[in-house]
Amino acid sequence: MTKVLTYKFLFQLIDIMKAIKISKSGNADGLVSTNCSIPVPKHGEVLIKVYAAGVNRADIFQRMGYYTPPIGSSDLLGLEVSGEIVDGKIKSTANFNLKIGSKVCALLTGGGYAEYCTVPIKQCLPIPKGMNEIEAASLPESCFTVWNNLFQRARLKIGEKLLVHGGASGIGTMAIQLASAMGSIVYSTAGSNMRSNFVETLGAKKCINYKCKDFVEEIQKITNGLGVDVILDMVGGDYINRNLKILSNNGRIALIAFLGGKTSYIDCNQMLKKNLTIIGSNLRHRSVFLNQKYL
Repeated sequence: MTKVLTYKFLFQLIDIMKAIKISKSGNADGLVSTNCSIPVPKHGEVLIKVYAAGVNRADIFQRMGYYTPPIGSSDLLGLEVSGEIVDGKIKSTANFNLKIGSKVCALLTGGGYAEYCTVPIKQCLPIPKGMNEIEAASLPESCFTVWNNLFQRARLKIGEKLLVHGGASGIGTMAIQLASAMGSIVYSTAGSNMRSNFVETLGAKKCINYKCKDFVEEIQKITNGLGVDVILDMVGGDYINRNLKILSNNGRIALIAFLGGKTSYIDCNQMLKKNLTIIGSNLRHRSVFLNQKYL
């Protein structure tokens, strides 16, 4: 109780915090340190004293002026943090028995580049044993994205074959490790031999250097023409139709980004003949209700 009263007393006296804001769109020079008000947690939210914040592609795109944050979210960058819960009305039935003083990592819609941030308590996790605060801050965005897309939406099962594009990326490395741990057979693509070798140490049975080899031909060879059951794709563009060629019957594509372009040619004949599914997903623009349903 003393700790709670102390924090609340400090908030009443000092309601200003340091934060990183975008002064102008462009490169990192446009990020500046500034003072702003400490956010107040709403119903179902907690206030976190931030220890560390993750850096994601969405942060970079927003800084460059290419990404508009969801309506109602903080205009500050930062989609994941680690820290300590210091305020908020927490029910005794809260997930993981979190309480004031709990050390957590959390998934945000924005606001992590600051000394304090607010977040729905359902989007907080205890910092895993063996992880320090900096490591934990890099966990929520990639972990939640992979779990939601591969296991909840694409329904990846034990023994199924998975292809992960961009296997050396943050999402890619997380997907390979989780899918391997859950009993799937994992293949991947990467942009160099060094990255391919690294990806295979994480659990990928084979990683294809897409700059040297056609991943469609290679997957067909590796699987004896049977293809894969699920593809995690962050490229989009012309990759979509190439993906369709190597999906097995009832195969699924989980599309989470379109670094290769927003438009694609789709062979509808393959979609129908093999009963294929393309799933699109975006965590940040989803409502808190839907995030809590899935997470």
